[in-house]
Amino acid sequence: MSNDDSAAAGFYRALVEGIPEAIIVSTQEGEITYFNPASERLLGYASSDVLGQNITMLVPQQPGQRADPVKWLTRWAAEPEHEQSRYLGLIARRNDGTEFPADVRVVEANLDGARRFLITFRDNTARRQEQIAFKEKNLLFSRILMVAEDGIVSVDAEHNISFFNIKAEQMFGYRADEVLGKPLSMLLPERFRSAHSRQVDEFGKGRTASRWMSERGPVTGLRRDGTEFPVDATITRVETNGRLTYTVHLRDSAGKTRRIAS
Repeated sequence: MSNDDSAAAGFYRALVEGIPEAIIVSTQEGEITYFNPASERLLGYASSDVLGQNITMLVPQQPGQRADPVKWLTRWAAEPEHEQSRYLGLIARRNDGTEFPADVRVVEANLDGARRFLITFRDNTARRQEQIAFKEKNLLFSRILMVAEDGIVSVDAEHNISFFNIKAEQMFGYRADEVLGKPLSMLLPERFRSAHSRQVDEFGKGRTASRWMSERGPVTGLRRDGTEFPVDATITRVETNGRLTYTVHLRDSAGKTRRIAS
């Protein structure tokens, strides 16, 4: 090996051993051949404890899984490059026996003429807990909205219905499962659909986050049985993670004095 090659090898080794991400190298059969310092810190093993051992000691097969971890890694490594860049969610086990959710990514490489798996680990306990808390909060809010006194209908940027509460079911005569994913226009008389769609798009481009829809004229709903009814409606625009959602609050205004915009 030339001095240049030796220097390059030393540089790359120092780089791999200095980064904070756990990196493990194994044979195609799952035998561990390299275990960097970050792996030692994350999993609680010294490198000498795991070299020559099977990767399943770190990612044991879980109850209900049909394929063992080595088969998972083999299949994942054979995926196209853009698929390999995604992380698998697996359960890892530390030296003290505790288990934790881990993000695992694997690529296959040729090292000195031998096929090897290059595996990276991340502890995603905090992110998993955040996801659980987020789902629980969303579930709570969803249940509150589901039993609200107002009819509440949410649609995505393409105006397809994504939420339809109990009051909306009563107002329009549809079950939620009959309208979810379908266009909002089905709840409007045909003569209003085109203009309404344009108004919603214009609202989405504006700066106002919420407004009375009735400001531009009466709003009329269409029940499943074909009957029409007047509604008071407000629309709210929310954008999260680049995704636009419109939520409409509806009240049947039949027999009431209609609101007049000032």
